[in-house]
Amino acid sequence: MHPEADKEVVIIGSWFHDIGHFIGNEKDHSVSSEKEARKFLESENFPKEKINKILRVVRSHRNNDVKPETIEAKIVCCADSASHFTADVYLWEYILGKIDRDYRDLSNFPEIKKELTLLYET
Repeated sequence: MHPEADKEVVIIGSWFHDIGHFIGNEKDHSVSSEKEARKFLESENFPKEKINKILRVVRSHRNNDVKPETIEAKIVCCADSASHFTADVYLWEYILGKIDRDYRDLSNFPEIKKELTLLYET
């Protein structure tokens, strides 16, 4: 729906956004994810500008202390939150308290939020 978005930034940001769950000791996994993404992208000699865009996506995907501001960051944030409405693996965890945050994050794309409102209300 957003051809202006840099697909490479979205895809790579998606790959790295949750890696901090598996490495690092930070309280917020997006901090660990950002650190790991930086190490990898620099080791692969990605252009600095591209690295910075990807890191913004990774760091802001939770829409917590760092808000998604670029179209790429908003896409990953929204897709991550939307997946929690449609993937059974998340169902019980999110019923227990995180679904409101995820529903809020869908506001970056009102058309997606509209599509998932019935699931949220249910």
